[in-house]
Amino acid sequence: MYRVVHFELLSRHPERTAAFYGEVFGWKTVRGTGDYLRLITGCDEDKGINGATVRPLNERLPAQAVNTVQVPDLEQSVATVCEHGGRTLSDIIDLPGTGRFVYCADPEGIPFGMIEYAT
Repeated sequence: MYRVVHFELLSRHPERTAAFYGEVFGWKTVRGTGDYLRLITGCDEDKGINGATVRPLNERLPAQAVNTVQVPDLEQSVATVCEHGGRTLSDIIDLPGTGRFVYCADPEGIPFGMIEYAT
């Protein structure tokens, strides 16, 4: 069974979005590359996951939350998504020092991400 390990809030205004969640929930913001702002939702001992806010890769995507699922083999998981009526929304993206990532959508068009962490 694969688990959600990360979330992204796709936003046209990532800094404003990060500030909102910081003010409402006390989340911390750590600047990444470009418009990518990591959202730290608690201490390492806390249950839950961290996330980020970022501009959508495709401007046609609406502002929304996207959950990322950890998978052991990204290519095989992409093939399985497509075999079951889903589709990819991006090419596989290399994340230096972290792994590889891809945006997908289920048969209803609901977006999600998949990540294969580097070992």
